[in-house]
Amino acid sequence: MVINTIIAIVTIMSETTTIQISKDTRDELKNIGKMGDDYNTVIRKLIHEHNCNKLIDEGDRLIREHRDEFVSIDDL
Repeated sequence: MVINTIIAIVTIMSETTTIQISKDTRDELKNIGKMGDDYNTVIRKLIHEHNCNKLIDEGDRLIREHRDEFVSIDDL
């Protein structure tokens, strides 16, 4: 049991990294997160938001480029 716990801790520790950020960036990350969030959670939220924004931008681009291919719902 103890060996399995040690292996689990070593595995978890080897899956994390340290990144350098300025104190200002750290403070902004604290403002984005909520009580109990760690930096990894806040960064994952930011990545999710970024990916959503990319999807919205791609949808807007497709609508602009293919506007003539769309049919109005009123015409159905």
